[in-house]
Amino acid sequence: MRFILIDRIDRLDLGKRAEGHKRIAPDEDYFRDHFPGYPIVPGVLVLESLAQLGGRLVEASVRDATARRVLPMLAKVEHAKFLQQVRPGDRLDLAVDLLALTEDAARVTGVARVGDRKAATAEIMYAMLDLDRITETSGNAQKTALMDWSDRIWRQLRGER
Repeated sequence: MRFILIDRIDRLDLGKRAEGHKRIAPDEDYFRDHFPGYPIVPGVLVLESLAQLGGRLVEASVRDATARRVLPMLAKVEHAKFLQQVRPGDRLDLAVDLLALTEDAARVTGVARVGDRKAATAEIMYAMLDLDRITETSGNAQKTALMDWSDRIWRQLRGER
């Protein structure tokens, strides 16, 4: 299963806001068990889509402001609400706004929509994994692997392949 739950970042305003989307394919793996005959996207995956978009906003904002390479790690989800089912064939539109950014943490608020209907909302907090410090515990190979992965995902989300 591919676990990047955003197809494209449509807008990126560093330090402020990101917008993106995910088209929900009818053959997504999880539909076999959630639920047979009435497939809906698990709410936790809608939240994960918002968290991934927020993480990309945080990562790019930190890199732009300080040149640090960080990997935002999901630390906390608050006030999550599921308001509308997301079904096969839907386009899940995602928007996150940066609320706070410090050296070691960040917070965003996010809204997922299908058409003009809110599907989910949440506040999401991240702890920062500083990739320059990872060499102290994991070595250069792990740092290189994480940076290469991040760069590859950025290219995909921009449509560069």
